[in-house]
Amino acid sequence: MVTAAKKVARKTVRRRTRRRQSIPPTFKRTPKVPNFSEAAIYIADLCARESWIGNSYINGKPLVPNEYLIFDSKGEDGEPIKTVCRDHVSDEGFVIIFATELLQRAQIVDVPDWRTNSTINFHNLERLIKAAELNSAINTNRNRTDIDQGLNFLKNELVDRYRIWSRRHHKEPQRHIARDMVIDLSNELNIYENLEYIGNQPALASRLLNFGFPDLGVYNYSQTIRLGLKLSSPDVQEVLIDYYKLLDEGYRRNWNTLAKFTMPPSQAMSQTVWQRANNGGWWQRRVYDLALKMYFSDKASNYFPQFSPKVQENIFVTARAFP
Repeated sequence: MVTAAKKVARKTVRRRTRRRQSIPPTFKRTPKVPNFSEAAIYIADLCARESWIGNSYINGKPLVPNEYLIFDSKGEDGEPIKTVCRDHVSDEGFVIIFATELLQRAQIVDVPDWRTNSTINFHNLERLIKAAELNSAINTNRNRTDIDQGLNFLKNELVDRYRIWSRRHHKEPQRHIARDMVIDLSNELNIYENLEYIGNQPALASRLLNFGFPDLGVYNYSQTIRLGLKLSSPDVQEVLIDYYKLLDEGYRRNWNTLAKFTMPPSQAMSQTVWQRANNGGWWQRRVYDLALKMYFSDKASNYFPQFSPKVQENIFVTARAFP
């Protein structure tokens, strides 16, 4: 007789096949700035408004949680004193702390008594690096980065240049001034040997100048945008010259759409600083910067993984009327 044990059928284990992660297809981008649709600028404006108040436009959380902007000063004994600013880590906060002090140094704005101490310091620079997600670029070149030299150059030499530019630009725009200041500050942020610089920090330099001189017309330098524009020269200066040329041309083409989206008000910012930023197109350049990053982002984890190529093309390129 066959025993009961032998009658038990063997269970076959079926292994589930792993699902491959779907990589969303994306439409083919050209290495130039497109004529953005109003929908694309609208989305970028929404993202910019999140950054303005200090939130990530990806997850809605604070850009730099549990950290504050601070004053840097010295006590009667010469020892450094650090005190918390009224301003928080956000685009608005960075314009306040960098532009207020630099425009004061340029003798353009008067500053309240509570802001007599310096806000352009290493600690606030670290907050900016975190918020702008520049850690990988800075940390990789930490041994070739001279923060003190760069900040001193910003607060002295570049303030003098800005003061001269601010008096003349209504009659003589001199668009190259912003680009040249980014190139020079990028160099000064790095150590040099035998009178030659051994590194460059255009991303950090552009953000310092963008927040510090909001009406100057500085574009944020981004690797995503550079790669999208197919700028591959090993010479950073050549890259920045072409970068500004292409972004300037695209900015003019997209101005009519960008101009429909305006800078948020600020209760904490000096009226002079806000007016200079607003009149100088700071908000439009911020929105333009985000639209460019989204357009040239072509990775598996891009900004819009749930959209088809056709929808993406409609968002970024096809014109759309808004009520």
